[in-house]
Amino acid sequence: MIRAVVLVCVSFVLQGQNTITCPPTTAGHPFDRVSIFNGKQGGQEYELAPDDEKKVRGKVTQSWFLKDYRTMNIFLRCRYQGTEMVIAKDIPANIQTCTFAFDISPKGEITGGRSFACR
Repeated sequence: MIRAVVLVCVSFVLQGQNTITCPPTTAGHPFDRVSIFNGKQGGQEYELAPDDEKKVRGKVTQSWFLKDYRTMNIFLRCRYQGTEMVIAKDIPANIQTCTFAFDISPKGEITGGRSFACR
């Protein structure tokens, strides 16, 4: 069986001039999580692990500090629940930090409260 991942390139929500967020839904599917990469989309790319993670009473906040990765292009992929469709976008050089927050169960499962923004 052949599986394909659909990349959808769209404009992201720009809140002010210096903030990028993932759309809260796409084609009726709610936002799930984000992946941040450096390199070239569809070519040589490297997924970046968060530089910091904090857990406080069932809430996890992950942060990426982008200035150390700027020797290559940086881009993100917004992923959505119940679909393999993703939205991909380059992260402009003036954006320095991305933060993903979510609620987590004692078993380590994401239970809701998802939010994401780059500034």
